Amino acid sequence: MIRILHFCLLLGFTLGISPEVSAETHIKTVAGNGTAGYSGDGKNGDAATLDNPFGVIVGLDGDIIFCDTMNHVIRRVSRKSGVIETIVGTGDVGYEGDGGDPLKAKLNEPYEVRFHPDGDLYWVERMSHTVRKLDSRTNVVATVAGIGGPGFSGDSGPANLAMLDMPHSIQFDASGDFLLICDIKNHRIRRVELASGVISTWCGNGKKAKTKDGAKVSSTTPLNGPRALDRDSHGDFWLALREGNQVYRIDVEEEKLYHVAGTGKKGFHAEGQPAAEALLSGPKGVAVSPDGKSIYLADTESHSIRVIDLSEEVPFVKLVGGTGSKGDGPDGPDPLLCQMNRPHGLGVDPINGDLYVGDSEAHKIRVISNSENVSRKKLSSYEVVEFELGGRSCRIAKPIKAAPGKPWIWRCRFWGAFPSVDEVLLAEGWHVGYVDVANEFGGPEAIAAFEKFYDAAVSRYGLSKKPIMEGFSRGGLPATNWSILHPERVSGIYLDSAVLDIHSWPKGKADAAWAKCLKAHQLTESNADAWEGPLSSLSRLIEARIPVMLVAGGADEVVPFQENTGIMEREFAESGGDITVIVKAASGHHPHSLHDPTPVVKWAKRVGH
Repeated sequence: MIRILHFCLLLGFTLGISPEVSAETHIKTVAGNGTAGYSGDGKNGDAATLDNPFGVIVGLDGDIIFCDTMNHVIRRVSRKSGVIETIVGTGDVGYEGDGGDPLKAKLNEPYEVRFHPDGDLYWVERMSHTVRKLDSRTNVVATVAGIGGPGFSGDSGPANLAMLDMPHSIQFDASGDFLLICDIKNHRIRRVELASGVISTWCGNGKKAKTKDGAKVSSTTPLNGPRALDRDSHGDFWLALREGNQVYRIDVEEEKLYHVAGTGKKGFHAEGQPAAEALLSGPKGVAVSPDGKSIYLADTESHSIRVIDLSEEVPFVKLVGGTGSKGDGPDGPDPLLCQMNRPHGLGVDPINGDLYVGDSEAHKIRVISNSENVSRKKLSSYEVVEFELGGRSCRIAKPIKAAPGKPWIWRCRFWGAFPSVDEVLLAEGWHVGYVDVANEFGGPEAIAAFEKFYDAAVSRYGLSKKPIMEGFSRGGLPATNWSILHPERVSGIYLDSAVLDIHSWPKGKADAAWAKCLKAHQLTESNADAWEGPLSSLSRLIEARIPVMLVAGGADEVVPFQENTGIMEREFAESGGDITVIVKAASGHHPHSLHDPTPVVKWAKRVGH
């Protein structure tokens, strides 16, 4: 029990997470039945067959994304349903498909996968010697770095004309401006400036020599097998050297590498050891906990998951999963009794700290979790004032302690649906407002109801005169129309998979909704084409300097991004408007919002009044 409790304390928390932590932990299988193969799409993930899953992450919408490496595909397990599906790749080995449908592309051993902050999905392919991406806005595959064959060339030129040699790991810098690549056979970390596409050597001289403690980040500094890379919340990188059996922290501000763990000798010990004296055994995956105090390692050749515990004055390496012997399970309450088989990939849930493991030769994705009693304070647990205006239901959720000026976010439709942003802002002292305008589609009746609710929120409840408007799906119409009419009463607009053109949705897709929409806007089938919505009046928002935050699914077929908020993005960008956009690659209309709402919350706190 002591060791279980200690592991629980290693798991970190982020914004809005309760400090109440269960003393119990457990390990279970998320995907894979233990048999090598490629099957199961459309069914429960734990009934599917996988073939050597490697890199695994929690996606922007909370789903589990992983590289099914020897099947040459990238797959996803839904957090809500547990259903597995392929999102990139045909299952046939190759290097084809750039410029086309992700399900028609051929990959060659994808090893690790990452989301760029703007929503594009990147992955590295070891045997095509490339880094590729799924462009979230166009939903097509493109090569970012590499030409498809091994070698070393191309520094100071276009990355997609350069040569890599068995790249293994990728990560972005804190700004999202640069992509770092562990170019393992070249014993270098390469860096791509995404704006220009230019590649360079960031660190490593190509020699398999020992890296000195405190060495400069430089093309003259040796790196012995730079295998795995992750970034902490301070912007520093954590680098695992497979051949070197060591872990370094790369201080980005100082531009130096500091040795933290591993003597350089290969070995394993179940008991904790000071990190600098610990023996590692071919670490091939690294992941940083949300609080930055735990650096998890897939210690592949000891078949275990280790952690560098930074919470103490002297960092210690400890065992958190596996026994040190090759095997498969069992799942259960103690991860230290669950044997693993050459795990390669690790990914941490940014909200609850759950640790996902690509247990490669067991052909499973596992999760080490203690999240039953770790959760964000729910919207339903806050005091909600309910009242009516003109026969319409109104609600205002009150924080425990109001922030100065009583800022608030105005949920324009779907109270309580996908409430991550609302819940975190409530925890930060914001109010959340709502008036029911169902079936009004942003028409005159909705705007009239908004007028009354705004007056009550400001005069009766003392809320700020400039809320942030929050429009999910069809709620985008009233949120944007109100803002266009009253830019002086708005501090910002947050739109999520939002409808901005009724000809994109509901016309032709939802007959009952289309009939209600026509009625709400006093239209008929014969004159509906003359309707002009918010997309024709965006200049008012741009001229008033209203900041906009957009979140959308790149594969949304219900409310396509390019027909709705994508038009807003382009017009704002062309006119110099204040707009921030995250388009989630491979995501559909649902789930709305972000699993980790931090980007939206930071934006709201920047622009809110």
